[in-house]
Amino acid sequence: MAKGYVYEHVVTPQDATVQGMAYDGSYVEWACTARERMIIDHIDMTRFTWPGFLTGEIYLRYISPAFLNDRVEVRVTIGEVVSEKGRARLAFRFVNKASQQLLAEGHQVIFFADPATGKRIPIPDEFLKLLDVVGTEAT
Repeated sequence: MAKGYVYEHVVTPQDATVQGMAYDGSYVEWACTARERMIIDHIDMTRFTWPGFLTGEIYLRYISPAFLNDRVEVRVTIGEVVSEKGRARLAFRFVNKASQQLLAEGHQVIFFADPATGKRIPIPDEFLKLLDVVGTEAT
C-alpha cells in the first residue's frame, strides 16, 4: 500500500469471546482508534483548534475472523471528501499481519461541526492536509 495510515492492534482477551474469536464490535473500536491515532500522528494539535466531528455512518463487512493474540493491521485511507459540506469518508481494511488475510473492510462517514453551535462547517484545512500523507482510497 503506497499511501495510507496503518494502526496495529494485538487482539486481547478484552476483544475476544471465551472461544478466543474477536467480537464484531471490536472492529468498530479498532477503526475509531486508528482514526484518532492518524489524526494525532499527523496534525499538530498544539497549533490547531479542533472542531467537533461526528460519525454519521459506519459500515463493516466481515470476511474472516481474528483470534486472540493475532496482530491486526487497520489500514486507513480517506475518500469522498466534500469539503464545503464538512463530510469525509474514511475507508478501513482489517488485515491479519502474519497471513495478510483480509479480515474485514468498511468505512466511516464523518461530519465536521462547530462545537459551540453543533452546525456543520467545512472540513478544516488541517484535516485536508491528511490527504497528502494518507492518500485517498483506491477506486
